[in-house]
Amino acid sequence: MSISEVGDRLVLTCSVEGNVFPKSERETLFPLTIKTESEPVVIDGSLYARSLDIGNGSIAVHGPIAARGDVTVSPGEGTFRALAGITSLSGVVIGEKTLSRRQLADDLNECRSIIKGDIVSNQSVLLNNTVVFGSINAVNCTIVNSVVLGTIHCQEQLSVEMSSAGGYLSKSVIFRGVCTFFNAFGESAEKPQFLPYEDVDGALVECSVHLYPALRSEVGMRVTRDQISDASISLLYPDVDWLKVTAEPDALSNDEFPSERWVLSIGGRIADYTKINEAAESLSEMLRVGFEFSHYNPETKNKQFQEVLKHLTSSEASILKAVCN
Repeated sequence: MSISEVGDRLVLTCSVEGNVFPKSERETLFPLTIKTESEPVVIDGSLYARSLDIGNGSIAVHGPIAARGDVTVSPGEGTFRALAGITSLSGVVIGEKTLSRRQLADDLNECRSIIKGDIVSNQSVLLNNTVVFGSINAVNCTIVNSVVLGTIHCQEQLSVEMSSAGGYLSKSVIFRGVCTFFNAFGESAEKPQFLPYEDVDGALVECSVHLYPALRSEVGMRVTRDQISDASISLLYPDVDWLKVTAEPDALSNDEFPSERWVLSIGGRIADYTKINEAAESLSEMLRVGFEFSHYNPETKNKQFQEVLKHLTSSEASILKAVCN
């Protein structure tokens, strides 16, 4: 393993056939930068550092990533792949929250990062042009032009901007632009806000939230503003589908009295349950194969992969291929 000390940080520029851990007490004091020079960087094992800065280029980490400080993935060319999740005692920032024409849409050509597994942060998570094949748990979270296949759990505020997610649980939630949910699951302590999104050309994209299973065969996993007119059947209405309910305190909370919650519910309003059920089963199989793939023997890998591909759309298949390969 070749890690050089440059100034006040450690720098890794080549692949490693094992884990990347500090070798001395001194190394625990320095942040770690990973960047490519001429070849992609692949770390076959786990990665731990005081803080982590992922630079430009193609970089893959096959084991879990953990850091005491921030985990930062800078914008740039190439794809960063974290294939066993990320845990940080500080924040996680993948791409800057800036306007860009390179927005994740139907495929992964413009995807900056692919995270297989959960993202856990003791502070904030900010994602831009990212696919998360798992869930997110943080104090605050902002996802922009991203796809999160699992649930986003925030202690304070969640902001979903031109993105798709499996569901959410947060104190407060803000939707900006065109957003999509794979499941009709959402809960917040405060009434959700629905705000426009300012695109790179200065145009305002009106807020609309959609149920993905109702339009699955027609669009990709993130609906763009050009597809809004074709997605009216999937539209969720703020005044109808978000209900104010009284929730009993759970066994783990310190609350003694029932509290009010704003819950996303489409009970009885969308009648085509067969279509929704088929989409839910296909997405469940996609997640199962993606997470179990590395544990299959070679023959079973191909069999399971080819079988699930029959039931996926092109955008779902591209995400699964990126995760499994």
